[in-house]
Amino acid sequence: MGTGTGQVVYNGSIYFNKFQSHIIIRFDLKSETILKTRSLDSAGYTNVYHYAWGGQSDIDLMVDENGLWVVYATNQNAGNIVISKLDPNTLQILKTWNTGYPKRSAGEAFMICGTLYVTNGYSGGTKVHYAYQTNTSNYEYIDIPFQNKYSHISMLDYNPKDRALYAWNNGHQVLYNVTLFHVIRSDEL
Repeated sequence: MGTGTGQVVYNGSIYFNKFQSHIIIRFDLKSETILKTRSLDSAGYTNVYHYAWGGQSDIDLMVDENGLWVVYATNQNAGNIVISKLDPNTLQILKTWNTGYPKRSAGEAFMICGTLYVTNGYSGGTKVHYAYQTNTSNYEYIDIPFQNKYSHISMLDYNPKDRALYAWNNGHQVLYNVTLFHVIRSDEL
């Protein structure tokens, strides 16, 4: 049994956090079997380091163009967000980034092209407020308004196949189309 709203489907498997534990599971949808389990030894769980809204949201699995990620917090990082890139077959942590953003202050988070985006809340005037780029290990505070029509976002995930954000918002499934802009740098400029 899983816990929270941090599960994700990727390449024919569902990845989720085992109920009341720091264990993540890869479950094959076709064979209906558990293919792999892995412990995130230092990750908080059972509402220790949840998103601001609570809801057993301590461990959040995500997918973007670069693969499978897990977002969580640890005592060692003072309850701030930790991002780990996972091997989707073995669930081995390939690389980890420690951010300075408190997980309990985050409304929700999602990955796009290796960048973690964090909202400043889950109700009312929500904004995408923080971005952490794993390719450079740099962060910035940003101010992107985020329409929160039903006033309580409890799940927000990006789907790289259709480049859209999917949200569970106070009993409503909401789709947000995402437009990506790529900056092209040239020495000739």
